Amino acid sequence: MGYLSKLDAVNMMMLSAGESLVADLEEASGIDTGIAEFLLDQYSMEHQLRGIAENKFVKKFTLDADGKILLGYPNNDYLGVLEASLASAHFNDERILIRARVTETNPPCLYNMTDETSIWKSDTDYYVTITALLKWEHLDTVTQRAILSSAMRRYQIITQGDKMLDQVLAQEEMLTRIKSRADNITDRKQNILNNAEAMQRYPRSYYNTRRFWNGGY
Repeated sequence: MGYLSKLDAVNMMMLSAGESLVADLEEASGIDTGIAEFLLDQYSMEHQLRGIAENKFVKKFTLDADGKILLGYPNNDYLGVLEASLASAHFNDERILIRARVTETNPPCLYNMTDETSIWKSDTDYYVTITALLKWEHLDTVTQRAILSSAMRRYQIITQGDKMLDQVLAQEEMLTRIKSRADNITDRKQNILNNAEAMQRYPRSYYNTRRFWNGGY
């Protein structure tokens, strides 16, 4: 859980443009506050779409009967599913590699784009890579700072357009993104045997073929 509250982040954005701080984020706090909060939400989603250690994971689904793969209801931890795809390789009856994406349903489910259906076969282990949209409060502080730096810079350009200040904010944005990237690499502890891309390249053990590489057979 991050140290920065959303109110603190918005106030830092307001301060970067030389504006007064606000005591809350209610509707009566003003138009500028609404713009700052909107930009913060957009940059948060953009940052999380890249996939960070906190919001991107692989989950196993095994259906008892043919049906939908439900990716879970939004809850107190996350707001929804930004992206979902198959980490394991599966083929249809015509031996074509199945591609999948998330559908905007409630709850979101996995959609088979190859066969144009949401129904998946039973008694099969599906490994799905899910990218969730986390709430601001549930992001690590270093991630919050990286998002905030980008949002601060954009807000200042939109409201004030000070080029000299933009250069200062650009340097801060670069530093916070470097720290966020380094922290993300450390948290992932990723290697060739524990990432989603490698799961599509396992020979023999998963698919009983002499060689399996990047969807070939």
